Amino acid sequence: MPIEKKEFDIDGIKVMVRQASGLEKLKIEAIHARCLRKCRDFGLNPTDWTEEQMETFLNLIEEEGGGLVAQAEEWIPKCVIGGMDPNELTTEELLPILQFIKGEAEIDLDGASPLE
Repeated sequence: MPIEKKEFDIDGIKVMVRQASGLEKLKIEAIHARCLRKCRDFGLNPTDWTEEQMETFLNLIEEEGGGLVAQAEEWIPKCVIGGMDPNELTTEELLPILQFIKGEAEIDLDGASPLE
């Protein structure tokens, strides 16, 4: 499966981003899998978990180093192409970029135009 790229337009500045690939994602995905196994007594389908069970799972991911901040720190510097300093972007600008990097952005996000 090819790694997708997308150009984000942030206040007139073009930011080229690529999705994270296999080895880059392995560390965080392993943390998520380990946490999922620790919560297997909640049931096999996380969408069936209670709010409290989901909160326990998400707290466990944070404690293990696989939360949102860890994902951003791990992937954004590697996946922003062309020398743009991610520290110059706001949290609101970074979150859609992170969503795309993770491969979760199936829809066209505000401020982003898909490359053809």
